[in-house]
Amino acid sequence: MPDRSDLIYRYNGELPGLLCCVFESRRTGRLPLNIWEEWEPCTSLAPELTIPASREEAAQVWRSLRRLSPTGAHWVEVSFLSGEEGKAMDLHDFVWETFERGQDITGFLGDPVVARVFGLQRQVHNEAHLFLEFLRFREQQGVLCAQIEPKSFVLPLMGGHFAARFPGEAFLIHDITHGAALLHQGGRMEIYPLEELSLDALSPAEEEYQQLWQRYYDTIAIRERYNPKCRMGHCPKRFWKHMLEMEGPGRRGNPAPRGIPAARTVAQKGLCPG
Repeated sequence: MPDRSDLIYRYNGELPGLLCCVFESRRTGRLPLNIWEEWEPCTSLAPELTIPASREEAAQVWRSLRRLSPTGAHWVEVSFLSGEEGKAMDLHDFVWETFERGQDITGFLGDPVVARVFGLQRQVHNEAHLFLEFLRFREQQGVLCAQIEPKSFVLPLMGGHFAARFPGEAFLIHDITHGAALLHQGGRMEIYPLEELSLDALSPAEEEYQQLWQRYYDTIAIRERYNPKCRMGHCPKRFWKHMLEMEGPGRRGNPAPRGIPAARTVAQKGLCPG
């Protein structure tokens, strides 16, 4: 790859905008010093260049990338959902190097550029997978609602799982971190901006189901094998805030086994574990 210039690129914070940055650097043959979103504060004395978003330029870069490396294009698409700082430069350099070599480079994990993007996409996939296990719904006026606080923007990777699992249900997953919500209703699924979600008090039926789930969780616990470090290894504490089995007085400590739960199962409400 050529030496970097002293120029900082500004883009609109979207993937097509980042692809336009690749188009610009390929056109000029100069790598940017860094790539920042338009709203990020200036922390450098280097000159800046705002790269306008162009659908045609972005599509041209994307078609070329998919032709050379379908797997690499998938990595870029998933890695862009990451919340890591510096992802824009990592993805820019990955695409740039793919074009330089003219071949699929995803197998060259010894290359630092490839290794960084591989790590980003794996991190996003892993977080999305964990939320598929730890997400908990509650019913609000006929809609199943859940809230999450992910590091990465994982909603696009979660919708298909729950749509296949509950095809006839209306559900909403609110991403507090990124101010967005995934809504599934009538077989259609969309992601909308949503900064806050006010949940009503639990209905008697929903409260009964939540108590049933907590009772089941406590009942299957083995007090003698209680191991908080092992628990946090399998279920990190950052997920506990929105898991109803971890809510309430004393629930973050050793669960106290209670009696056998009633015959109805929490699976009927989509609250089964994992």
